[in-house]
Amino acid sequence: MYEKYITITAKHGIHTRPAALLVKAAKSFNCDVIVECNGKQASAKSLFKLQTLGLYQGVEVKVFATGKQAQEAVESVLTLLKTLS
Repeated sequence: MYEKYITITAKHGIHTRPAALLVKAAKSFNCDVIVECNGKQASAKSLFKLQTLGLYQGVEVKVFATGKQAQEAVESVLTLLKTLS
C-alpha cells in the first residue's frame, strides 16, 4: 500500500467536473485507488462515491492505493488535485 495526504486548495472544492477528471486518471491504473476524507472512504474510480465525501477547500484528504501501480496512481491523483486549485 502507498499513501499520501493533501489539502484541497481548489476554491470551489472538488465538484463534478474535477471529480470526473480524477476518476479518469484513477481508472488508467491497474490498482485500487481510495480517497479518504473526514473518516469516509470512496473509490477514486467512482464519480458518485467521490461526490459523497465533501471534498471542499481546506479539508485534508488521504489518497492511498494497493496493487501493482499503487505509487504511480497516488502520485498521479495528487498531481491532479494540486493543479485544480
